Amino acid sequence: MDAHRLDNQELGEVLAVALRAGQIMLENGANMARVEETVTRFGTALGAERLDVFATPTGIVTTAIAQELHRTRIVRVLKTGIDLNRVAAVNSLAERASSGELNRAQLRDALEQIARAPRRFGDVLTVLAVGMGCACFALLFGGNAIDAGVAGVASSAGQALREWLGRLQMGRLAMTFLVTLLAAGLGLVGARVLGTPEPGLALAASVLLLVPGVLMVSSVADLFRGDTLSGLSRATSAVLVVAVVGAGLYVVLLVSGLDLALSTNAPPPLVLAILFALAATVGFAVLFDVPRRALLPCALVGAVGYAVRGGSVLLAPALPPEGAMFLAGFAIVLLSEPISYALRMPTSIFVIPGFIPLVPGVLAFRSVLELAAQDYTAGTATLVQTALRVGALAAGIGTSQALTRRKWWPITK
Repeated sequence: MDAHRLDNQELGEVLAVALRAGQIMLENGANMARVEETVTRFGTALGAERLDVFATPTGIVTTAIAQELHRTRIVRVLKTGIDLNRVAAVNSLAERASSGELNRAQLRDALEQIARAPRRFGDVLTVLAVGMGCACFALLFGGNAIDAGVAGVASSAGQALREWLGRLQMGRLAMTFLVTLLAAGLGLVGARVLGTPEPGLALAASVLLLVPGVLMVSSVADLFRGDTLSGLSRATSAVLVVAVVGAGLYVVLLVSGLDLALSTNAPPPLVLAILFALAATVGFAVLFDVPRRALLPCALVGAVGYAVRGGSVLLAPALPPEGAMFLAGFAIVLLSEPISYALRMPTSIFVIPGFIPLVPGVLAFRSVLELAAQDYTAGTATLVQTALRVGALAAGIGTSQALTRRKWWPITK
């Protein structure tokens, strides 16, 4: 539809469709830049001359302009999660809208179908995948088969509880605390009953399903882009989640009467570690509900990212951990860009699961426990280490995106 033919009511309908697309993207894990781009693509495809979009983690404000007419609307975002299949579906629909294939009514109906669509991977498969992912993390931390088995069972039980509480629409922080109690409690009991030499390792791996890795990395990335409001909002959310998980771990240790540290050992040989990272990425890709055809590429990206970090440490022992994290983040995007172009999907479909094996979740939780134990020196030092490594990972991702993105790629238009 041509812009000059839009009347005031039609411009309002165009704005409603565009905002609904952005709302679905924001509810399911898209970053602010992608949300604003999506709203603009839908609006201009339906006849608006220009859209001014301002997205935050809790809402989107947009003005649509068509010659002398303009309409402004605000949409609130009250629930957030990660469902990358819906993100990919909205992106694909945006391409169809740009080609003029669908009208406003058809786009509106298609968006509602995407919003109501069930997960590609069912609850049972997701529970098993999360257990596999956390079991692989236990092995990456230098644990044995018993540690991996304990972590896998405990995290699977935690994910099952999270799905049930989610259907009851429990608040995120309360749900996180209860899931931590169950997963950490089962992990600790299992480790003690089976007599693992380092029960703290199984305990740490059992709660990694709760690491707010996406929030941690995206908050730093938003700050690097100059989106201060979004960056601070997401950073605050990440800190709250980490604090709640730490509080749950502290309660479990307090009730048990044990004085354990969230410990990790030297990782296994690099080739074996890469295979474990690949499997862990698959587990979290299922949790994030990536499209099925993106599952193996996601695993490849995660394995390559971990290989770059591990290889950097081996080849350059003097390189600080932050430098290795930067290189790993750079490699993740470097590989994700051509894959996203070939599969016509957003790059985030592959980047988000790919960096999960690199997120320093254990360090983050350990800092909370150290601060809770009034060991402020160790707690502050661990917290700084966590922030530096997350920042380095986000910097590597952001730098690679800035250097590799092409305006002529269909996926980036």
